[in-house]
Amino acid sequence: MRPWQAGGVALVLGCGTPPTDAERYRAALVSAPTFEAAQDACAAIVDPATRGDCQVTITERFERLDPSDCDHVTGPVWLDECRFLLAERLGGAGRLDQAIEMCAQSRFRRYCAWHLVQDAVDATLDLPAAEAEAVLLGFENIPALPDASLQFWRIRWREWAGHGRTADETTCRGLDSQRGCEEALARHVRQLLDAVAKTDLAGTCARPRGERVENRGAAGWVMGPLTTAVESEWEVQRCPRGEAGR
Repeated sequence: MRPWQAGGVALVLGCGTPPTDAERYRAALVSAPTFEAAQDACAAIVDPATRGDCQVTITERFERLDPSDCDHVTGPVWLDECRFLLAERLGGAGRLDQAIEMCAQSRFRRYCAWHLVQDAVDATLDLPAAEAEAVLLGFENIPALPDASLQFWRIRWREWAGHGRTADETTCRGLDSQRGCEEALARHVRQLLDAVAKTDLAGTCARPRGERVENRGAAGWVMGPLTTAVESEWEVQRCPRGEAGR
């Protein structure tokens, strides 16, 4: 007999001390042998917030992939959290269509879908751009994320920079999502320029284009028509007249 079952019997018979919410929570997360047993323990928790937390956490403990599991979660916030986390697990298991459907049912639908895109980018960082782009097909026509292409490439440029890679606009050429790739790179360049200029605007302006941002001792990006245009526009907006390098 499990701890929560014992508590239930004690209540019926009028003897013994019924388990506390903390004991039921611990039983669900530690000693319950099956998901169904953990569900029973969570359902018996009196405090609504603790019950909802328990119901969501056990889906992670047992790595559940059944969308119907969230239907038993009480409380709208916890229900949304359950769907969000389930979507991430489904995406990781390659069940993207179901993952997107789960996101659509959550109030966090855009952020949820964005997380799926981020996971997809992380899984394809070592692939050539044209091969990585193929994962975008699964994110087409998502109402909550109409800019999926832009978000995919923004994340990819950021992650590449984090790995010490120099951005190169030629990466975008010939892609079906070339426009999103280039717009994401333009935003990436502006963001890095702004970050460097926060501590030394005059010094940043004085340096030549293409040398204002370094990434592990190398240039932040390869100069090309796009990056040149972005830096030129940035100079006009941020640098005092006559202080911008060339």
